Amino acid sequence: MYLQGVNFGGYTSQSSLCEEHLKTFITEKDFKTVKNWGFSIVRLPVDYMLFECDDKPFFYDTDRLKYVDNCVKWAQKYGLWLILDLHKAPGHSFALKEREVNDIWKQSQNRKRFLKIWEFLAMRYRGHERLMYEILNEPVAPKDSQWNSAAQEAIDAIRKYDKKTWIIVESNKWGNVHTFKNLKKFSDKKIIYSFHLYEPIVVTHQMAEWTGFYKYNIYRKLVDYPGKPRGMSGLGDRVKKKEKDFTIFFKEQNKYWDRKEMEKCVDLVLKFKKKYRVPVLCGEFGCVAHARPRTRANWTNDVISIFKKHRISYTYWNYKNMDFGLVDYTRKYAKNDNYADKKRQDRPILKALQSGIL
Repeated sequence: MYLQGVNFGGYTSQSSLCEEHLKTFITEKDFKTVKNWGFSIVRLPVDYMLFECDDKPFFYDTDRLKYVDNCVKWAQKYGLWLILDLHKAPGHSFALKEREVNDIWKQSQNRKRFLKIWEFLAMRYRGHERLMYEILNEPVAPKDSQWNSAAQEAIDAIRKYDKKTWIIVESNKWGNVHTFKNLKKFSDKKIIYSFHLYEPIVVTHQMAEWTGFYKYNIYRKLVDYPGKPRGMSGLGDRVKKKEKDFTIFFKEQNKYWDRKEMEKCVDLVLKFKKKYRVPVLCGEFGCVAHARPRTRANWTNDVISIFKKHRISYTYWNYKNMDFGLVDYTRKYAKNDNYADKKRQDRPILKALQSGIL
C-alpha cells in the first residue's frame, strides 16, 4: 500500500465549526482538484465538538455529520481514499496548555465517550470502500504504554461493528518518530501504523507563534534548510523548563540538517515496518509558510524523496491555509513570497508532493 495526498485541516477541525464555514471551506470542487492533481488520498480531521457537546455526552447530532457524509460521498465519487481522523476527542487535546487537563488516559467518563464515539462512527460508516479510521490525532499520553492500551480499546470498539475497514494508529507524543519503536504491534491485520514528521522543529515551525519556544521567546529565528540552525546550544534545557514533554522535538537537533539526516529520522519507522511487514503512513508533515520559499521547497523535496524510496504513504499538512497550505487565502500571508502565484498556490510544494506519485 502506497498512497499520496493531503490533509483537509481547518474544515471540521481547528475551526469555528459554524455553518457558514462548513458550507464553504471545503466543497466537492476540492475533492475534484485533489484528484486532478494526481493524488489518491485525503485525510479529514474531525473534532468531536462537530457532533457532540460536552453538556450532552453520548448524544450525537447526526445533522451536523452531513459534512462528513458529503466528504465520504465525494471521496468515493472521485476514487479517493478518505481518512476519518478523530482530531480532537473528549478528554484529549494535543495543544499547549489544553493537554494539561487530559483525562482520557484514566478510566474516566471521557474515556468512555471516546470509545462510544468510535462505536457510533463504525456503525455509521462501515461498508464504504476506500475509507480508513484514524482513532486519535497526535496522542500525548504520559507513557507510551497508556496510549497503546487506549488504542487497543478503540480498535476493539470499532471491531464490534466493523470488521473490514482499515484502522490507523499513530505513535505517542504527537506521532513522534522517537516513540515509534514503542508502538504496540496489534494483532489486528488491518492496522496502518502512522507518524508525523516535523523534524527539525526549528525549521518546520520557525517563527510559529503558537509554539512554546516562540511564545516564551526561547527561539525566534529564521532557519535555512539544508543547514545548521544557529544558537541551538542549551535550547532543549530551556524548553524543558516551560514544556517538559515538548523536549522530545529537540532531541539531536544541533547539527547540519540535510536529506541524509532526514532519512535517519525515519529509520525507527522503517525498522518497525520491516520487522512486522506492516503498512506505514506519515499522516502529517510540512514546513511552515514563515520559512523562506527555498527552505520550504528543499525540505519538502527531501522528505518526499525519502517517502517514495521507502514506500511510505503520506498526507501533507495542509491543503488550504493553516500556516502550511498548498494554497492560502488568509490576510496573514497576503504578502508572503510562498504564495506569489496569482492563484495563491505554492507551486514548488505542489510539484514536490506530486513527485512522490508513482
